[in-house]
Amino acid sequence: MKTITKWAFRVHGFLGLSTGLFFLILGLTGAVLLFRHDLDRALNPDIYHRSANGPVISADSAYRIIATAFPDLEKIVLHDFPLSSREPYEFMLYRTINGPADNHLGFAFVDAHTGAILRSGNYETLSRSFFRWTYALHYSFLLGRLGQAFVAALGILLLLTILSGLIVYRKHLLSVLLIKVPLHKNGRRLYSSWHRVVGVWSALLNLVLLVTGVWMNLPAFQELFSAETAAPHVHGSFASKTDLDKLLDYCKTRSPGFHPIAINIPKNNDSPILVRGQLSSTSFPLFGGKASHFSFDASTGACLSILDIDRADSSKKISWAVYQLHIGAFGGYALRIFYALIGLTPALLALTGFVLWTRRNKRQKTKLQNRRLEI
Repeated sequence: MKTITKWAFRVHGFLGLSTGLFFLILGLTGAVLLFRHDLDRALNPDIYHRSANGPVISADSAYRIIATAFPDLEKIVLHDFPLSSREPYEFMLYRTINGPADNHLGFAFVDAHTGAILRSGNYETLSRSFFRWTYALHYSFLLGRLGQAFVAALGILLLLTILSGLIVYRKHLLSVLLIKVPLHKNGRRLYSSWHRVVGVWSALLNLVLLVTGVWMNLPAFQELFSAETAAPHVHGSFASKTDLDKLLDYCKTRSPGFHPIAINIPKNNDSPILVRGQLSSTSFPLFGGKASHFSFDASTGACLSILDIDRADSSKKISWAVYQLHIGAFGGYALRIFYALIGLTPALLALTGFVLWTRRNKRQKTKLQNRRLEI
């Protein structure tokens, strides 16, 4: 068992020190994204707090403006409806990618009254939108599918770091959980105590965050190593799509109380339009948001199917629950603050671990020098 502990200690130290900076970035960007909705509106009044003069244009009208301005996209998503008459329509724009490190996401805001495009840009351009740049940094380090695969690999390394740490500190787990470990005021034990306590108490939620993060980014591995590297030729036109407002009316008539959140409009005529949102019957917190959808023929507007997340197969339920668990969207501000603090603990552990490592090396060098002097 001593050999296992020794190897676990080495693995724990090496992984913690080598990945600490990356987890600092992931923790900080993740914390910001938890409050993006509120911060974005507070810091961008020119986008979200405009004068409310005249009637609000329809969702279909806003979409046609974007389709005309950006005809070469693969997909357009009406990402956010205006929450008030002063807010814009927000669209997510999917571009064609030519390489594994290319970013495919763009955005555009349309004034809900005038139809003017207020701002547009790519997610990887910091000057266009800090919060969308932060999103791309968090999920892919601004490196497209290659970056997503790297983030998934980091999650696996953090899993190994946590497991090796639990092996190293296994004899102290119960005392830590029962809050019997003193947080010493000074000296080497200060960092050792904090490292142990923070590591054990944050382990469970960090496991949740990393497993869900890896799960979400696993498809990037499949796409990255897929034999089909060339982008498929898309047959279709955004201009030929059916009226989006009629689709929204159908959803609300077919399912009273349905709350539409987003509309996915692919350029490909063979792919359906999805009106995504929450059904009034959905009550389980992890199935909230845009987990359910109505599927429509892109040309005729005929309803093809309805996906009720409560009645979906296990894989869809698990995938959506994993997503909700990762982004903390199933609770209020208290949960998001808790998520933000836990998300920063890997960086704190790397910092305290680095201090412990440097002090340990210093003591070993001192001992070695003393031995040489004795000889």
